[in-house]
Amino acid sequence: MAAVTDDEREEELSTLAAIFPELVRDKCDPFSATLELPVTPSKPLIVRFLPPKRGLITNGNAAYMSGPSVEHDLELSHLPPLSLQIHLPPNYPADSPPKATLRTHHDWLPKEKLEELEQEAAKLWEEYGQCQILFAYIDHLQQSADSGFDLDQTAPGCLILESTEKNELVKFNADTILSTFRAGTFDCGICLEPKKGSSCHRMKRCGHVFCLQCLQDFYNNAITEGDIVSVRCLDPGCGKENATPNASARKTKRDQTLHPRELLEMGIHEDNVRRYLEMKRKKKLEADKTTVYCPRTWCQGPARSMKYPPIPADLNSFIANEDASDDEDAENENTSTGDRLAVCEKCSLAFCRVCYMGWHGQFARCYPRDPNELSAEEKASYDYIRQNTSPCPTCNSPTQKTMGCNHMKCFQCNSHFCYLCGSWLDGDSPYQHFNKAGTDCYQRLWELEEGDEGQNPGDGRGFGGGRGWEQIALEVARQADAEEAEAAALEAAQRAQEDEDARAAAQLAEADEAAPNGAREVGLENAMAQVRVNDQPPPPQAQQRAAQRGGAAGIGRRQRNPFPAHPPAANHNAQAIRNHERGAGRWNANGRRRGPHPPLVNDEDERQRQELQRFLEMARRDEEDGWDSDELGDEAGFEIR
Repeated sequence: MAAVTDDEREEELSTLAAIFPELVRDKCDPFSATLELPVTPSKPLIVRFLPPKRGLITNGNAAYMSGPSVEHDLELSHLPPLSLQIHLPPNYPADSPPKATLRTHHDWLPKEKLEELEQEAAKLWEEYGQCQILFAYIDHLQQSADSGFDLDQTAPGCLILESTEKNELVKFNADTILSTFRAGTFDCGICLEPKKGSSCHRMKRCGHVFCLQCLQDFYNNAITEGDIVSVRCLDPGCGKENATPNASARKTKRDQTLHPRELLEMGIHEDNVRRYLEMKRKKKLEADKTTVYCPRTWCQGPARSMKYPPIPADLNSFIANEDASDDEDAENENTSTGDRLAVCEKCSLAFCRVCYMGWHGQFARCYPRDPNELSAEEKASYDYIRQNTSPCPTCNSPTQKTMGCNHMKCFQCNSHFCYLCGSWLDGDSPYQHFNKAGTDCYQRLWELEEGDEGQNPGDGRGFGGGRGWEQIALEVARQADAEEAEAAALEAAQRAQEDEDARAAAQLAEADEAAPNGAREVGLENAMAQVRVNDQPPPPQAQQRAAQRGGAAGIGRRQRNPFPAHPPAANHNAQAIRNHERGAGRWNANGRRRGPHPPLVNDEDERQRQELQRFLEMARRDEEDGWDSDELGDEAGFEIR
């Protein structure tokens, strides 16, 4: 009977060895074997890592709890394998069930669950009618591992472990995924050639697979050219299949750039990864409206920022301390808007982020370099402080007096100072400043006793110190604005006068064009023959009106005739023609006025006058080219000067 039983145990173990090649039989006990069962749940198992136990620490009269209190939940797809040790007793399977012992690496599975699984061997032996049940028992363990041992059905809804087990389990999960991937074969999404998993890389966010050579060539070239936006998944449809209408506020997987840790994993050189991080940081600094830059023209470096810290020399430790998710998705730490101190990360200059001057302390009064940056309320507040307060000489805190003497004590630093000139005063003898003859504040202790809103300074000297300089600057700025406004008004008046003159000239030109031909000829004849009879300057009233209209010489005054008033006559014929055109008899040969008399015109003069009229008629018909000037006679006898 014993030989038959031994044959049944040997037969069952040989069959299991054929099904599970990884079955290891004990050399000392031929009816004992060990089998490693992988634990890969079909649905990733949620593991909650509890913080270390917190202890009560006393420090004098104070007591507090030590240790962090933050829990971390992670999803793990691969857990350390379940080790099954089988021993078949001599009377198996007829009279005794098999003896199963279970344990796990790193002791991640609760002991209660292990004991429950061990008892399943005896239950199956009873259910199957006391026969060979090793294969059924191993299959039951595999199904339990596939379902995560039903740990999600417990009260916590997950597996709870101490935080000391976190690193080992996370490392085992990553190594298992990598080894499984390297053992497979994939088609590269770029070159479309089949490659072994050991020569490929799977994107962590989306799972697309590309060969390492294609990824390295593309990403190295993109980083060298500064195109960091292209350092992302290269699949054209990445992120589109899971896009939703409400996903516009969050970047899709394709729009997110790769984490530097992933670039190192795919073989990108460390220098290129550093350049990639520097360009990403520079882009974020330039896009952030709160970034301030060094006021030194030769530097212009950004100020140090807690939101975007500089890249340290040890790149690996910097990447290891970062969160695995892309920092673009994480909420940046908000800096305090009340902190005005900024330090340039290039030249280490400490300056004020409001006025861009050298650092002057937290309580100093300063104003933005660009007045447009102030709101209406802020501008009113700054103007009031500037015009109605005196700065402390020690900490520059603004102080306003409502009543009393001009001996002030700063509420911030307890410094004694003069309200009028801002001088520092000795706390033991502060009134000596007002009793020293020859100073600006001599005998002015009780000036402005009722405060700034009360009486004015008796001697009219006003304030000194920082407040006095600000008042002087305000007055200079006001005068400059008034002069600029006056110059602008004068320039506008001149432009208006020029425009008016241009319109008048245009109207005269239009009227001349619209006049009949006959009127033009009369005007031409009068213009040729007209000579100013009175060469005296205009009366004073006309000169005053001309000065009001134009101001410049020749503007608003009657223009002088280009011809002399009474040029000397070369002969009697020319003089007779001028007398005829003007109205003969008004002037004699000596230029003196005389009474009217009939014009003295001979036949030659009449002929020349007719020739002149004929020339005018031909000019009206545009036929002046056919007229000969010799018809007027001898040039010496007819001359118009």
